[in-house]
Amino acid sequence: MEEKPRLIYGVSIRRKRYFSRFARALFLVLVVVAAYFALGEAAARGLANPLLLDVGRLAAVVLAGLLSVRGLYNLVMGLARRSESLRIYDKGLLWSRRGQKHKYAWHQLVAYREGARGLYLARWPLVQWGSNTFVMADGQRFRYGQRFGDTRVGAEAVRRYAAYVTGVRMGQALRSEQPVKLHPRLTIYPTGIESGKVDIHWSEADVQLDGDRLVIRRLEPDGRFKTVARYAQREVENVGGFLELADATIRNHQPDRFRGQRV
Repeated sequence: MEEKPRLIYGVSIRRKRYFSRFARALFLVLVVVAAYFALGEAAARGLANPLLLDVGRLAAVVLAGLLSVRGLYNLVMGLARRSESLRIYDKGLLWSRRGQKHKYAWHQLVAYREGARGLYLARWPLVQWGSNTFVMADGQRFRYGQRFGDTRVGAEAVRRYAAYVTGVRMGQALRSEQPVKLHPRLTIYPTGIESGKVDIHWSEADVQLDGDRLVIRRLEPDGRFKTVARYAQREVENVGGFLELADATIRNHQPDRFRGQRV
């Protein structure tokens, strides 16, 4: 009996939520405006300390402004965005958009680029930009960006599956003597890596991910590795798969370097 797919991560965008938030913000603005005029009437009749009433009216103006901005934002989002959902399983993903459901197994993933970035305060995103892009075997392209919330959560759920399947796909291409281009200035071949105009045999290569930079190094005659190029991770396709493939291939071509280390 086939094992049921296990849900790892799910997120949805519902247009109705934006309109509901707009309506709630509009209602609160009307309440605050009514309170402002009530405070003005109280001041005119001398029913309370004028200074306290002025402070109250100032607070009402500020609050009404903040609520108006929030309400306008939700109205614009409700008009601009469409309902959409993403479900990530251990066996694939399900993307629903424009009234259609797109279901894929992981082996149908052709390319994955992790381009979402942001500024964060602890675990809270302050601002995010860019998107993680999925390209499927049927040509469909999906983008996972800040509209879904914290992009780090979805990226973490996808990363190991995308790395495995794209690494296997690249390995198959190399065994068929086919080069794989990951970046306009980065191509891998059965014999090694072409970084810019520099050719690096697997026996001299080193590949690392340093923060959000992919670092390519070459072994020099003095026995030290020299950095040949650095690439922004968001500009390179299938970084995870490339790292897995490169690690296995480099270990195979440089056994002395890794002797005694755990694989």
